[in-house]
Amino acid sequence: MKINRTGVLFVDDEENALKAFRRAFNDCFEVFTASSAALALETLAREGDAIGVVIADQRMPQRSGISMLSEVRQRYPDKIRLLTTAYTQIDTLVDAINEGAVYSFISKPWDLKKLRAEIFQAIDSYATASERTAMLENRIEELRQAVLDEKVMEIGNVAVNLSHYVDNALCPVDLLISKIETDLTDPTGPLVGVAGREVYLDFLKRIRSHINSTSRQISRLHQANSALDEASLGRVDLVTLCQEAIRANQALMDSKGIRFQVQSPPEAVLLRASKNRLEDFFNFLLAEEVVSLPEDSLVNLRIACLPDQDIVRICLEDCGPVPEGLSASHLLYPFNVRSGDPRQLGIFLVCAYFIVRSHGGSMKTELREAGGVSFSFDFPVAGSAVTPPQTPDQIPS
Repeated sequence: MKINRTGVLFVDDEENALKAFRRAFNDCFEVFTASSAALALETLAREGDAIGVVIADQRMPQRSGISMLSEVRQRYPDKIRLLTTAYTQIDTLVDAINEGAVYSFISKPWDLKKLRAEIFQAIDSYATASERTAMLENRIEELRQAVLDEKVMEIGNVAVNLSHYVDNALCPVDLLISKIETDLTDPTGPLVGVAGREVYLDFLKRIRSHINSTSRQISRLHQANSALDEASLGRVDLVTLCQEAIRANQALMDSKGIRFQVQSPPEAVLLRASKNRLEDFFNFLLAEEVVSLPEDSLVNLRIACLPDQDIVRICLEDCGPVPEGLSASHLLYPFNVRSGDPRQLGIFLVCAYFIVRSHGGSMKTELREAGGVSFSFDFPVAGSAVTPPQTPDQIPS
């Protein structure tokens, strides 16, 4: 059984040296060997994720160890590089170490005890550097997400404030349309003699319908951005709410042939949350997909419990279009629409985001390599648990 997961690539043109290295260390870590620099680089390209340390002999035909390790440094800077050589080449080695091509060198002939110590020290250095890099990358991602979170919230708040004035401006327009409709239908009105009244009436009805739809969406944006009422919080089952939302929106989905494939735990997933807000959350998600996707599209929706992170994650994946030049983060901004339909305000997604945020959660968007977008919504469990289904009178508030 190997005692270390980090693999070591040993490069030497002498087959006996390769065999000796395998015998000495095969039980200690994953051993990779190559008889030339070219084969070593092929091995790194193929098995690079499993290799943390590269050891090369300095004197090899076609290419020296230092030359090869210099290329390894350029292509795989995270690998720890060791060189084996005779004492007669010390000046060359010192220069190589100073230039950063080589981490350290091992003198030949080998002293197995010293060789083992050098290799394990290199493995430890690789592991420490990898952990530090991973922590740094995680921290950078956390900061990036926090900045995006605040940016989207600020833009959303601006949209809410602007929408108030837009809604007010639509009221007199709606009143004017109502007056014209009345005059067109009144046999004694001033427009009784206008030709093609039915065409005008149909046009005005469509404008009025769009105004009313816009007003309702603006109202939703206000509601989604309002503070949670503590009295409205209780135990709600995400699986049941999702199923109910799909049934309630079935006609809307059928109008475009949009299908949702849902994956969820067999048991209830309970959160302490506002039932009305989470009902709106699922309705917003379904509406976002229906207005954004072409006909006969398939959407994958997953509800998963992640107890190690103390969250419940809701994921949506689709294969819908993404406008050229539009990044994943821009999809969160109000008034960005994927469908290209100017009648859509692009607010369903930001409304869903507001609801997640009001419950202490977060949202992430990613463009999929295969096309389409992936949306992830994380809700903190906050003392909730995944439990067997309960009747409403059994669910504590």
